[in-house]
Amino acid sequence: MKKNKLILLKNEQQHEEDLETIQDINEALSKIDYHYSVFTPDLRAFEQMVAVEQQKQKKKFRRDLTSFILIALLIMTGLITAFFQLPFAFIIIQGVATISLPVYSFFRYRKRVSVNEYES
Repeated sequence: MKKNKLILLKNEQQHEEDLETIQDINEALSKIDYHYSVFTPDLRAFEQMVAVEQQKQKKKFRRDLTSFILIALLIMTGLITAFFQLPFAFIIIQGVATISLPVYSFFRYRKRVSVNEYES
């Protein structure tokens, strides 16, 4: 191992250089602050942006909820009609739905596993 050789300056000389450097840095920073003022936006502007975004989210939620309810009512009406008018059609619809969910899940799992193997 090599020993690091340090040349020590007199403490007074080093202290003066440090003070001068700190003073130079402070002067440079104050010049930067003077020439480039920072704009801080008003708090009301942020509050207004949040309020507008909340209104958009509420409208979207209401629209999505209304769509969901309408589609659910349409599906339920179709199933109830099929159950009472054409029981055989109702049984076929239920069978297809019961079989398709596990098949769909299996293919999604298989696709995900093949993608993970490809990445490895």
